[in-house]
Amino acid sequence: MSSKRKFAVIGNPIDHSLSPKIHKLFAKELGQDITYEAIKVEKEVFESRVNRLFEEGYEGLNVTLPLKELAFDYADTLSEDSKACGSVNTLWKDGSKVFADTTDGRGLVRDLTEKGIDLKDKEIIILGAGGSARAIIASLLRQDPARITIGNRTRSKAEALANQFSSPTNQIKVVDLSQDLNFVPDLIVNSTSAGVLKENVEFPKNLFSKQAQVYDLSYSEFHTPFMELAMQSGAEICYDGIGMLIHQAALSFEIWTGQTPSINFDKKDLL
Repeated sequence: MSSKRKFAVIGNPIDHSLSPKIHKLFAKELGQDITYEAIKVEKEVFESRVNRLFEEGYEGLNVTLPLKELAFDYADTLSEDSKACGSVNTLWKDGSKVFADTTDGRGLVRDLTEKGIDLKDKEIIILGAGGSARAIIASLLRQDPARITIGNRTRSKAEALANQFSSPTNQIKVVDLSQDLNFVPDLIVNSTSAGVLKENVEFPKNLFSKQAQVYDLSYSEFHTPFMELAMQSGAEICYDGIGMLIHQAALSFEIWTGQTPSINFDKKDLL
């Protein structure tokens, strides 16, 4: 019988996932004997499929779209970050209980820190108010920024998200994307699919500046369409989300194995 520990990422579609490559690099570095697969799971059969995977000996699962909310409902025990954002990307079993965490927000903060971006007292604007934005806000708030502002095409979605995370000490603001900003952002985080889906998304005319650092949660072999737009509009420092992807994977790996990968590889090793 194989002694390899079994892990996987589940989602639909899943063929494009870089998680198997990333986790295999972690395992090689740390001398872990594991398998890590990408497994397509349909929303309609989520619970029975995940039950079967755990029965088949999978110790941990990463969860991607469109299954993150279903995984949240499935888990017996949720981390504080999971409770805050209502979705999870990491499942594991301990005894008869299924535990869950979301490592996306902490992965983003680790990548920003590695890039020398200090968020304390900074003006942050997040573009988009979907699941990707929800997954990062709690972690960003812990870095004590001056303010977080959400800009979204549908203002009511942005307001709902702002209300969910606002506290007496940190009120999250909302802006219309069709209007100019009345402040200069230090960090612009794009959580929309702008450019990826070739959508024509409107942004405030004064959004980008030399002062603003830009972080796109999407990633690409070269510059993402949003990064191109930012640079054409005057931004000089732009990053895509590959570092966040690697760091959130490292946090999952750490949860499952107790070992911390050194993250000593980059995009060219994956794409």
